[in-house]
Amino acid sequence: MNIIGSDNSNEYLNQIEHTHSIYESFILRLRNKPKNLPLFKYLVVLLESETNINSKIPFFDIFSMNNWYTYKIILRQLKKLNRKNIGIEIKIRHIRNCNSYEIGKWVKSIKEINKFCKLTDNQLIISSGAETNCETISGNTFDALLKLFDIEPIQYWNELEKWIDTKSRVYYGASSEG
Repeated sequence: MNIIGSDNSNEYLNQIEHTHSIYESFILRLRNKPKNLPLFKYLVVLLESETNINSKIPFFDIFSMNNWYTYKIILRQLKKLNRKNIGIEIKIRHIRNCNSYEIGKWVKSIKEINKFCKLTDNQLIISSGAETNCETISGNTFDALLKLFDIEPIQYWNELEKWIDTKSRVYYGASSEG
């Protein structure tokens, strides 16, 4: 799977030439559904820190969690929404400065979130959460983490790729006309 997902898309958009291969491997992570000429695939991301989960929650593809201390409450709230085929994202960046006890709690929460995703037809998304190149994580490290969470890496990557292909849509960029 050769896909780049970016919250900071302006940096990438300003540095790359527009080629078909880039369109296929670059996915914008947007806060809202866009309007208007095909440019890139996109997914709508809802951040845990920016919303209360209730029946009036806006459309989203990915719910990005950042607090593994309250994950059980969040999972109950997501279950009440009864939405299928959403991604529940956990960013590795959030545990970089944790102690061993906190990392143990994080591992336990991911195992339970994965179980929830399997039971409710949703997709667990584990991302580096990298904001700089030095925060990126190698494929081998991801696979080792998946095994730590009792997740078979090949099956996880295949399911994630299928989910992304199903969910990502074409982004309609702003028109060049006024």
